[in-house]
Amino acid sequence: MQDSLKQFSSFVSEVNDRARVSDAESLARWAVSDLSQKIGFDCAWYGWAQVKPEGVEIHANSTFNLPGEYYSNWCEISEHDLLAANILENPGKTATYDRYSGAQNEGMASLSDTFGLRKMATAMYSRPGRVASFYISGYRSGKMARALSLGELDFLQCSVDQLSSAMRLSAIEMDKNKHKNAVTIFVNKNGIGILGLQNLRDKFGDFWPDWDGNRLPKYLRKLINQPGEHVLVDHNLVVTCEAPPGLNEMGLRKFSLRPLTRFDMLTQREREVALVLSAGKSHKEAARLLGVAPATIRNQTQSIYSKLEVDNRSNLAAIVNGFA
Repeated sequence: MQDSLKQFSSFVSEVNDRARVSDAESLARWAVSDLSQKIGFDCAWYGWAQVKPEGVEIHANSTFNLPGEYYSNWCEISEHDLLAANILENPGKTATYDRYSGAQNEGMASLSDTFGLRKMATAMYSRPGRVASFYISGYRSGKMARALSLGELDFLQCSVDQLSSAMRLSAIEMDKNKHKNAVTIFVNKNGIGILGLQNLRDKFGDFWPDWDGNRLPKYLRKLINQPGEHVLVDHNLVVTCEAPPGLNEMGLRKFSLRPLTRFDMLTQREREVALVLSAGKSHKEAARLLGVAPATIRNQTQSIYSKLEVDNRSNLAAIVNGFA
């Protein structure tokens, strides 16, 4: 028991440290790998889902040491998922399945036999009223696989609870060192909020007074497949949409939103000129660094001053430094 407490304490400490520097998917991927060693399972399936009486809706998922077709196979038997039924009846408790004992049905037997999974355990972080809850399903394979002990099940459930909180923290940490009113959220390909949606409501909900539900406002959903920075002048917002490398496997998208500033109204070239001039460079030095004529720099400087409503380098530097 004491050893388990030490292992759990070590896990929580590492999770919290990683939450400050990792995105949610990277954090989850590390945690599943670490738990496979600490608890002892051969493979796993994890992600965000909603368990409802009418069925399970998977919003984003990934696997650990499982074939690529695992998810599609599960979809075929999803209506017979005994683990999901157990979680629905006993929220907050880890559900288990044993291929050779307890309740059985054709779907679960098929999934188990197809992938050689003998003992299964699923822990989900219950979030009443939320559309997406994080889960980890750990599997033991082989005819001699032993069932997870009560201590191991508790370890898995507590780890999922801690990991879910840490992933929310990771989204908040991404806002640091940015604009003080910036918000970072994660959504799936359909615009369903996975992490940070409530923070978006709190800070920018007034921009969309008719917005309701667990999906991004329709205006933002249009940007899911348009990566890059979008200046929404009519909403006084700047929205950046991207699919970070660590999130591609799950198909998530990261949205960063912040209030529009005067600096955003500059063209890309004007921003480059403004940054160089605010660093104390002369027109001649700026022209050399940017590869243009000094006359071009002088003309762009006038445009920059007009758009930013400044008339000297000190005021320009104050605005640029406040944005950067």
